[in-house]
Amino acid sequence: MKPCRECQAQISEQALTCPQCGAPYPARTSWDGWGFEYKSSLMIAGLPLVHIAFKYRPNRRPVLAKGVIAIGQFGYGVICISQVGVGLISLSQFTLAGFALAQFAVAYSLVAQFGIYWAEGRGQWVFKFAELLGF
Repeated sequence: MKPCRECQAQISEQALTCPQCGAPYPARTSWDGWGFEYKSSLMIAGLPLVHIAFKYRPNRRPVLAKGVIAIGQFGYGVICISQVGVGLISLSQFTLAGFALAQFAVAYSLVAQFGIYWAEGRGQWVFKFAELLGF
């Protein structure tokens, strides 16, 4: 038996939630959410070289992967691999990028199922931005 980190009630070390206050994983001394997160210690321009985030915080908000190489559900970086992302080079489902490979994209150059591009675009339904404005 250990005290819950939130309410100090005695709980089992294997308890998933505290029966008294509902805290998740109450036997752990600290807990910062569900999922996986990795941040490299090497920093470039204030961003980690690699940030991988498939995680939710205790308040159930997703963690944004932000790094030179960003990998996660939501992310931004020079190279971004995500479900929703912003990056110079992006492989995402939804993206705003310089160069994109995506399902839905707005980019300078892209390969997408649906997309709007400035210079070059390939895909099922892709449109040049200038032509959409009538130029």
